[in-house]
Amino acid sequence: MFFSCQTESNERQNFSNQPQEPLASSTHVEWLYTKNGRASFVLKSPLIDRYGGGEPYLEFPEGLEINSFEITGQKDASLSADYAIQNLSTSIIEARGMVVLENAEGEKLETEYLIWDEKEEQIHTKEFVKITKSNQVIMGEGFISDIYFSKYSLKKSRGAIEVGLTKP
Repeated sequence: MFFSCQTESNERQNFSNQPQEPLASSTHVEWLYTKNGRASFVLKSPLIDRYGGGEPYLEFPEGLEINSFEITGQKDASLSADYAIQNLSTSIIEARGMVVLENAEGEKLETEYLIWDEKEEQIHTKEFVKITKSNQVIMGEGFISDIYFSKYSLKKSRGAIEVGLTKP
């Protein structure tokens, strides 16, 4: 007797497209990241799902908030988003939906998509951004910054910029 199994290609395709279940889920999370024994970042999220496989990642389906700290312990930047995903092998976080980045000087960046590359210590996007300062609003498409949002450049910028003139 001979038996054989055959799966139709459509059925095989549907099976491989089934959503992957997380390896672990955590709720009401607060993680402290340290550098040289000092707090450098605090990450908070209502829900984190961890996935394995060839490219392990963390998913933050209900959003996240990250605060960074100077060596002195003072908060120097914060990032919040409605959704985020972090590739664990590259340490890149992609933040989406109502992404807000603020620095120690009170400058605020708003966008719908932002990439935070921890290894390169860089934050960037090619999307529309709006930066609000105390006396001006600048908009543009494309942005690159250090992870503290202290040194940055904006591409295709436009907006009202107040220029102070001094009397001789």
